[in-house]
Amino acid sequence: MKELEKLSLFYPEKEKLYYTVKEVTEDLKNIIEKNFPILWIEGEIANLRYSTNGNIYFSLIEEEASIKALIFSSQRDIAITPYLRDGLKVLCLGKLNFYPRSGECYFIVRRIEPLGKGILILKKEELIKKYKDFFDPKRKKEIPFYPHKIALITSLFGAALQDFLKISHNRWDIEILIYPVRVQGEGAEKEIVQAIKDINTYFKDVEIIVITRGGGAFEDLAPFYTEEIIFGIRDSKIPVVSAVGHEIDHTICDLIADKRCATPSAAVEEIIPNKEKIFDKLKLYRKKYNQLLETIISTRERKIYESKILLEDKSPSKKIYLIEKRLKELFHKILLEIEKRLSFEEKRILEIKNLLRKRHPQEKIKINEEKLKFLKNKFSYVINGFLEKKEKRIQNLFQLLNTLSPLNVLKRGYSIVKFYPEGKIVKEAKEVKKGKFLEIQLYKGKLLVEVKEVEE
Repeated sequence: MKELEKLSLFYPEKEKLYYTVKEVTEDLKNIIEKNFPILWIEGEIANLRYSTNGNIYFSLIEEEASIKALIFSSQRDIAITPYLRDGLKVLCLGKLNFYPRSGECYFIVRRIEPLGKGILILKKEELIKKYKDFFDPKRKKEIPFYPHKIALITSLFGAALQDFLKISHNRWDIEILIYPVRVQGEGAEKEIVQAIKDINTYFKDVEIIVITRGGGAFEDLAPFYTEEIIFGIRDSKIPVVSAVGHEIDHTICDLIADKRCATPSAAVEEIIPNKEKIFDKLKLYRKKYNQLLETIISTRERKIYESKILLEDKSPSKKIYLIEKRLKELFHKILLEIEKRLSFEEKRILEIKNLLRKRHPQEKIKINEEKLKFLKNKFSYVINGFLEKKEKRIQNLFQLLNTLSPLNVLKRGYSIVKFYPEGKIVKEAKEVKKGKFLEIQLYKGKLLVEVKEVEE
C-alpha cells in the first residue's frame, strides 16, 4: 500500500495505475490485428510439423527473429504443401492473429510460395526419390542410328519447331510427324502424355519420339517436372528423346527419357544422321575396301603359287621314288631288328638255363638245411639269453620285496596297532581313549587288547 501511495504522487488521482491480464491481451489483439491486416512475410521454415486434424504448424525465422505460423487444413495447397520442409525459404501471404488465452501471436497463412525456383527443385527431388528405379540406365531403350520416320511433340508457335525443321532439312531424307501440343502452362503435361500414347497407338512406324521446346523462364518448365511425364515416357514402346532447351538443369523429362539432348538443335544433330558426313564415310570405306581387296587378291596369288609348288612336290613319280626309298630303309631296319632280337633271345635262353640249374630241388634243399641250422642256433641263443635275463630280474624283485615287506619290520620285534574293529592304524597316543579296543599285529599272530590308561 505504501508503494501505491508513492506512485499516486506521479499520476493524476483518476488515472489507472495497473491493468488486468485480460485488458492487456485485448489491447495487444486490437493493436496487432488492426495495424497488420493482410501482408506478405518472407522467411525460412523451421520446426515444421503436421497435426492429426490436418493443420500445418511451423515457424518463420530470419537470423535471431522468429514468428509462429499456421496453415489451416481447409486452406492447404496440395500442389505445394507436400514439398514444404525445414530450411526452405518461402514468401507467405496471410494475417496476424493474437490469441489472448495462450498469449501467443500466430501468422495465419493463406498462400505460400517457395522463393525463386524452389518448388520445381523440390518436386524433382521428391519424384527422383519416389521413382528411383525408373531412372536406371539399364531400362532405357536404344535409339536407332538411321531412322526413317520420327515424331516431334512440340508447340506449333515455338522457335524449337522451326530450328528443328531447318537443321534437319539438309541432313537426311527422313519423314517427320509433327504432333502439336502446349509445352507450358497448367495441363500441358497431359497433352504431352496423350501425344505419346496416340503416336504409340496410331503411328507404329515411328522409330523415335522427340519432345522439344525452346528456352524460357525456369517456372515455364513446370509441366516437365510432373508424375504424368514419368509414366507417359516410361510406358512408351517407342524410344523417347527429351530436347528441352534448358541446359543449366536436367528436368524430370530429361531424366526419364531414353536420351537427353540439351537443345532442339542438339537433338537434330544427335538423332538425325548428317548426309554429307555419311557420304564422306562411304568414300573412306570404299577406299579402305579397295585396299583390302588388293590385299586379298595379293594374298590369294601368293597362296596359288605356294599350292603350285606343293603340287609339284606331290607329283606321282616323285611320290613313288620316295616310297621306294622308304621301303629300302625299312627293309634294312627290319634286318637289324631281327638280328638284335635273335641275339637278345639267345642271351635270355642262357640266363634261363643258369637260373634253372640254380633252382634245382637238391640245391634248394641243401640251402634250406643250412639256413634252418643257422636259425635253430640263433633261436636257442636268443631264448637262453631271454630266460637268464628274466630269472635275474625276478631274483632282484624278490630281494626288493623282502626288503620292503612290513613282515621283516615285525620280525625284529615291532608291531602294528589298529583301532578295533575299524582297522585304522594308530599313530599317536592322543588318538586313543581309555576303554577303547585295539588290535595289535605281531610277526606271528594278533592281540586284541583294551586300553586301561593313556600316556602321551
